[in-house]
Amino acid sequence: MAAINEAAIRKDLNDLIEAITAAPLAGKAGSPVPGVYQSVPQSETNLADSLNQLRLQVKYLLFDLEATRRENRYLRQMIENRHRRNRDNEDSPGEGPDLQ
Repeated sequence: MAAINEAAIRKDLNDLIEAITAAPLAGKAGSPVPGVYQSVPQSETNLADSLNQLRLQVKYLLFDLEATRRENRYLRQMIENRHRRNRDNEDSPGEGPDLQ
């Protein structure tokens, strides 16, 4: 499985946010479909709110991703330590079950 490069994901998300923020708003004066947006300020407010919500959701997803990675590392370490203890117990004489 290919490793996910967190820095590349963050850069792509930041680029996406910048592109969305810089994009011209649909419904401004001179729109190819006249009368679609009757209240331009309201649509701009809704768009700004939507962008803010999207940013917040992306931040939560990144936070969740980082937490999942930490938990995954911790659980792998627990499994590895358990396997190491089992090997050490098998290799140590006198600690295993009596075979008389």
